[in-house]
Amino acid sequence: MSKTTTGSPAATPKRNPALVALDIVAAVVFVVIGLVLSLVVVVQAGLYPSLLSSCGTGPYDGLTCNSGFLTTMVILMSAIAIFAFALGAGMVVVNLIRRRAVWYWPLLGIVVTVIGFYAGTFFVSLTAPVLG
Repeated sequence: MSKTTTGSPAATPKRNPALVALDIVAAVVFVVIGLVLSLVVVVQAGLYPSLLSSCGTGPYDGLTCNSGFLTTMVILMSAIAIFAFALGAGMVVVNLIRRRAVWYWPLLGIVVTVIGFYAGTFFVSLTAPVLG
């Protein structure tokens, strides 16, 4: 008779305490930077509707002075910044509970926030009237 054993799950190797501390410190720093950056993006996006104040009464072609498109882009930029921060901060908590590396999640949130800001600013610039 062969005896089958159900082995216990393999124990996870111990992480170096100094690296764990550095990982947590880096994650906290990145979360704070992500929070500040997200707040800056939301405030800056809130100022974009003032671009339409220089629009005259004349008919405009395409997206120029299109307030609907501008409002959509402002909401989208704000949502991306908030979502990226929340995802980064939330995954820090999840990975701390799971005892895994955490520093890269808030950094990923920062990258998404920056890309969303520049992409949104590009599209918002299409609505700005040509001055001059």
